[in-house]
Amino acid sequence: MRQTVAYATIFVAVMATWMIFIGQPTPTTFPWYAISILSGALGLSTYVVREPRPRLYVLAAAVVFAVVGVTGIFLTD
Repeated sequence: MRQTVAYATIFVAVMATWMIFIGQPTPTTFPWYAISILSGALGLSTYVVREPRPRLYVLAAAVVFAVVGVTGIFLTD
C-alpha cells in the first residue's frame, strides 16, 4: 500500500512537470505546480528513508502536498 501511495505522488509530480514543460501554468497556478513537484520529491524520498516511522511521516507529507497542489491547480484554473 505504501508503494502505491508513493507512486501516486510521483505520478502527480511527473504530470505537473510535464505541464510546466508544455507551457500550461500561469503565474497564479505555478506555485501549485511547484507544490505538486515537491510532493513527488517527498514520494521518492520514502525509498531513501529506512526507518518505518519517519518513512510514514514523509509519505504523509507527500500525500498532503499532492492533495494541496492538485486542489490548488484545479481551483485556480
